[in-house]
Parts: sequence; C-alpha cells; structure tokens
Amino acid sequence: MEIPVYLFTGLLDSGKTTLIQEVAGEEDFLEPGTTLLIQCEEGETSFSDAFLEQYQIKKIDVEDPEELNELFWRRCEKTYRPAQIIIEYNGMWELSTLFESGIPEDWFIGGIYSTVDAGSAEMYIANMRKVFMEPLKESNLIIFNRCGDDTDRLKFRRSLKALNPQVQVAFERTDGTMFENEIEEMPFDYSGQTVVIEDMDYGLWYLDAMDHPDRYMGKEVMFTARYCASAKASQKYFVPGRHIMTCCEDDIQFLGFICDFEGEMPFEHGDWVRVTAQFDYGFSKMYGEEGPLLHLIHIEEGNKPEQELVAFT
Repeated sequence: MEIPVYLFTGLLDSGKTTLIQEVAGEEDFLEPGTTLLIQCEEGETSFSDAFLEQYQIKKIDVEDPEELNELFWRRCEKTYRPAQIIIEYNGMWELSTLFESGIPEDWFIGGIYSTVDAGSAEMYIANMRKVFMEPLKESNLIIFNRCGDDTDRLKFRRSLKALNPQVQVAFERTDGTMFENEIEEMPFDYSGQTVVIEDMDYGLWYLDAMDHPDRYMGKEVMFTARYCASAKASQKYFVPGRHIMTCCEDDIQFLGFICDFEGEMPFEHGDWVRVTAQFDYGFSKMYGEEGPLLHLIHIEEGNKPEQELVAFT
C-alpha cells in the first residue's frame, strides 16, 4: 500500500510544530487511521497528549540522523501500520540524509513544507546560507511567519521563486493572519501583441511568465539572452536565458525557457542573441511537467547587456 510522507522543514523555532498542528486540523488532510509523527527536533512548542490522541498520532523522537535507516522505517511500518507519516525534520540536517535513508519504495513524498522566521531570515542568509536555503529548493510551500509591515516580501518571493520556480510562498503576520498575495506591477507593457523585455527586466519577466503565463499566451516576446544549445545538434530546440543570482554568488543559475526552431542555427553555445518568439504553455519532457514554451520567430546577434548577471538580492 502506498503511504504518503509529509515533510516539514525549517530551522529551530521557525514554526514547524505549529504548522503541523494547524494542518492536522484541516479537513481531509489526514486519512483515517494512524498517523506516525517522526520528530527530529523539539523547539519551544510541543505536541500535547490531547492533540496526539485527538488525531490518532503516534510520535517517535529521533535525535541522530543515523537513526534514520532502512531497518528503522521497516520497524515503523510493521509496528504502526500508518495511514500516513509526518516528519518534523531537523533544520540542520541535510535533506539528502533523509532521501537516502532507505525509505520503502511504496512510500511517496506527499508534500514538503518549510517554515521561515522572517525576523531572522536575513541573518541566516548572511551567515548560514547553505543550511538555510537547501530545504527551500525542494519545498512545495514556504511560509514566512512573524512578518512585519516592513518585511520585504517581494524581495524574498523573487529570490525563492528564482531558486524554486514551482514553489508557493506565503507570508504570515505576527498575529497569525496572512498577507494577501500582492500582484507585482511589471516595469514593461504586456497588454499588446508584442512584449518587449529590456535587459534589466529579464528576471522579473521570467518569474511573471512562470506565475502568470496567461498574460503572454500567443503573444510575441522579444528579449536578449545567452544561447544555450541542446545536447545534440539534431534536436531542434535551444534555451535562451540569463544567469540569475538569488541570494549570493553561490546561488547563480541559468534560467530560461525551451525554444524550438526550424532550419539551421548559425549560433553557438554561449553566444548573445536577440530572440523574437511566440509564447505558449504546455508539457515538455525537458521540464518533466508543464511550463512556458517558446516557438522561434526570429533570431539575430545580440549585444551583451551592461549588467550580464541578473540579481534578485
């Protein structure tokens, strides 16, 4: 029987326990039967006996990542016959330790949820960037809690969406209420049939095209990018994109969309090009899911931007 595993990550006292308590009470989140809770660290908030009993939760404490191994998981399965498993993961442990711990093949990750204390986020990014960012790259949902009105929500959201384009990011006030999702005003006009993206706006357009592809469907988009050639010359696609920095130089990555073309291509990998393409959206084997797709209309030599690196810092 397939068993869903729900993973909650975040550094100590970032709100993982509180989030677990909240989602356990949501209708239809937990399937009937026993829920096994693996708690890998305990913060200021703890699970009461009443809570565990109410939701048929059996809790196991794990103090060392080496305890997570194939034998451990098999014992959990045999002893508790869980309907689902919740893991409150230690924010200082690498996720690869969990993923490589011998979890049974018929178990699957039902969701990865991360919590961030907005008040300490900047400090962790500056001093513990790798530890802080690692689980966020894999998360389906990231909740910034304890946000004030002065929290730069758009900055955090841009950085995280560039790092993990599919992630949902939510911001919670200190009183527990949620900020509404702001619709960020784009610095370019997308109302017409042709959308011209200036060099400095590429990163914002990339994120907006991921979040709101309907704004660009069927339209022509024009932008300057690096030419990223396909692995095989016989494949009629390339990826026009830019290198984008999220938090620091260690997070630089190349981001672009697949663009198909016909005929011969006179450009080589790494060339700067000016692209005009029709925007579409659909499934691609390269993505492994649905995403923006470009169909080349025209390509020519492009000028290297004054600022080669797109920064979201």
